[in-house]
Amino acid sequence: MQLTEREFLTTHPGHPTPEPAPALTVPTFPGRRPPRTTLEALVVLTRAEATLALVMPVMVGAVLGWWQTEQINLVNLVLALLGMTANGWGLAALWEYHDYRFSQRPGTRQMADPVATASGLMGRGMIAPQTVRDVGRILLVIGGVCCLWLALLAGWPILFFSGLSFLLVWTVIFFPLRFGYRGWGMSEGAIWLGMGVLPLLTGYYGQAGSISWLPVWAGGAFGLFSVLLSFNYNAMHYRRDWLIHKRTLIVNLGLARALDVSALITVAAYVLILLLVTLSHLPLWALTALGALPVGLGIFARLDHDHLTPEACWWVYRTSVHATWLTGALFSLGLALDRLI
Repeated sequence: MQLTEREFLTTHPGHPTPEPAPALTVPTFPGRRPPRTTLEALVVLTRAEATLALVMPVMVGAVLGWWQTEQINLVNLVLALLGMTANGWGLAALWEYHDYRFSQRPGTRQMADPVATASGLMGRGMIAPQTVRDVGRILLVIGGVCCLWLALLAGWPILFFSGLSFLLVWTVIFFPLRFGYRGWGMSEGAIWLGMGVLPLLTGYYGQAGSISWLPVWAGGAFGLFSVLLSFNYNAMHYRRDWLIHKRTLIVNLGLARALDVSALITVAAYVLILLLVTLSHLPLWALTALGALPVGLGIFARLDHDHLTPEACWWVYRTSVHATWLTGALFSLGLALDRLI
């Protein structure tokens, strides 16, 4: 940590040049090897390992709509899932591209990113930044087409939910707001709405054809899992973001306190699910979602707060991915059991 603080301070103009720092150890992420093919590189760039967790708000919303109306529209469900997947992948690729471009500004201090990260792939020339940008744009076009098609089939509110979701998440790192670089929770708030609440409303409306307060409250709970995915992913890149002056909430809080906040968000998400089920008269079967709580919190008990490493943050991120899709799957299963039994 002292080495990181020294490097961060030297990035400010006017600070005296320090003595040469010792060579940095490139972090490794267990279970994530360097990509060997173009497809594996695209998986890294689009964060495709989190796809099941990414689409879970849409799936939960669709199951809620089916549970209430006893009708299911498979075409609308497929379009909603495809749109969410393509948009999520495309935005992730463009986020990585703009973070890389941001890190190349004059006066920023570079670090040795592992080749198993998007920054490492572009920094070592294994994939051109322009290719990442073009892939992101193509995926966003595909996602937009799916949303337009879904709106034609289900109704104009889909355009409102999808359009607002896109604008919120787009402005995290893009002009004119670009508040993802300003810190203090603004990007997390945008992710909560744009990747959690609004996609759940999209999935719900695609099945029910109407809106009630139930999917709104459900979106508040499952939106916190979307925040966890982004928050814990940024924890892996805490040191890089610090050096390039990207003021994420984790950079502002510090890694140790940020991981404490991550644990609190995890607890809050499950508390909201408990309140949702008990106060909204959902079937008690839905409480099976709480069975994923040990998965979501177990990793924090094993962390050594005095020696936090990128590898430890990688496990926190992977745990949040597993806990997110498992919670959504168990919640959906509980609703399905109530309807089918």
